[in-house]
Amino acid sequence: MMHDKRQIWTIGAGKGGVGKSFLTASMGLVLARMGKSVLVVDGNLGSANLHTLLGIKSPGCTVRDILENRTTTAEGLIATAEPGLRLLSCSDGGLGLANPTASERAQMISFLATLDADHVLVDLGAGASRDVLDFFNFCDEGIVVATPDPASLQNAYGFIKNAIYGRIQQRLGSNEVVANALDIFTGGKVHSQHRTMMDFYDLLCTSDPKIAEKVAALVDSFQPLVVINMAVSEQDQHVAEIIQSACKKYLNVDIRFCGLIRWDPAVTSASQMMNLLDFDDEKSIALGQIRATVQRLLNSSEPNQNSDCSRPVPATPTMGLNDNLDFMGRQFHIQTEDLGYAGRCITTQVFCNGKVVLSTKSEYPATLHHLPDRNNISELMRKQHFNVIQELESKRLHLLKNTHSG
Repeated sequence: MMHDKRQIWTIGAGKGGVGKSFLTASMGLVLARMGKSVLVVDGNLGSANLHTLLGIKSPGCTVRDILENRTTTAEGLIATAEPGLRLLSCSDGGLGLANPTASERAQMISFLATLDADHVLVDLGAGASRDVLDFFNFCDEGIVVATPDPASLQNAYGFIKNAIYGRIQQRLGSNEVVANALDIFTGGKVHSQHRTMMDFYDLLCTSDPKIAEKVAALVDSFQPLVVINMAVSEQDQHVAEIIQSACKKYLNVDIRFCGLIRWDPAVTSASQMMNLLDFDDEKSIALGQIRATVQRLLNSSEPNQNSDCSRPVPATPTMGLNDNLDFMGRQFHIQTEDLGYAGRCITTQVFCNGKVVLSTKSEYPATLHHLPDRNNISELMRKQHFNVIQELESKRLHLLKNTHSG
């Protein structure tokens, strides 16, 4: 039976080497262990490698074998060692699907929409080619992976920029006014300092104000997520703010922060061995953060049934708060997070040497349950965050004693 509530997540990146495939496979495994039926799709048409991370020597069948009736869909969806987790490869390692035609892309995308699974995760090739962007724009949630490296940030912004203009081209490009404006903006005919989305709207308005409104509505509906991978510290979460700020200023696009994954030697070791993380290793920093990222995505795509459906509900949590305090040579990390409108609460945890030494949680006030307001939530987060810092100041000797005895 087909799943009416199937969720399709596409995972892209502006450049290679940011851990995109590793995260896709790991998130698929997390979902499978939550009892979901999961299909991970290797959408890297030129250089497939997702199967190796799942312990599969060769995918054998590919989506082309299914579409050309050389095998059945059931045979083409390859079982993995994890119950509930299957793999579909879109590349056979040759050149056949590396540069598919528009009709071949459309056929593959249509096929993905029919697959029987709770969650379909599509690992895309790196970069912003038309092949990649068409798949990225076909999804319930589009996820962009970046690292704190400046080049990665620049490429992530470029990926999102190409994705939104590609979306406009895909949906409204048949309109002559839109087509001409796209040619001017994406063809290098406008000086870079004037290439903002508001400038694009202004150009459209000179010829057709109504089509400008349609483009604006399309842009407003485009809200991709960003995951910061290989972070050195929790402070690297601010990298997401840089991407958010640039996208809002120049593209009028609201980027949603989805998660931060710390650099973990266990990840490096597993990647070198072409394996996944040991999901029974509770000491793994990255593993816990991957799980938290998956939960945020689920909160995003599965809104609370008791919520007021007549109101638009923000899909992801408000940006978290992070501070470090040094007491007698030991560092305490204070982290406050909003769990979103599905979780309806704010949590603050204090870490020392990787252990949680203090934790507090507060539910949203009743007035916020049906009147979502990010400003109010941000203020509640700030109050709770700094109340915990004050508590730390007053109880620091007690906390240090517990840490030494542990």
